[in-house]
Amino acid sequence: MADEMAELVYRKIGAKIRYYRQLKGTNQTEFAAQLSISSQYLSKIENGKRIPSLPVLLSIADELGVAVAELLKNEDV
Repeated sequence: MADEMAELVYRKIGAKIRYYRQLKGTNQTEFAAQLSISSQYLSKIENGKRIPSLPVLLSIADELGVAVAELLKNEDV
């Protein structure tokens, strides 16, 4: 049950990151380069397969121009 809840939260965070990245008009490869992470890692984050580390999450929020809290809200995009 806890694993299912965590997976849901990961997917929601990833979906929000994808949503704001697409609003910015940046593709995954470009955005990953801006963050100094691999596009594969970004893809896993956006698909809810990985949760970003705090430094990466802070960088993502900064690059997207949104608050970290916005990415972590337990709401759908």
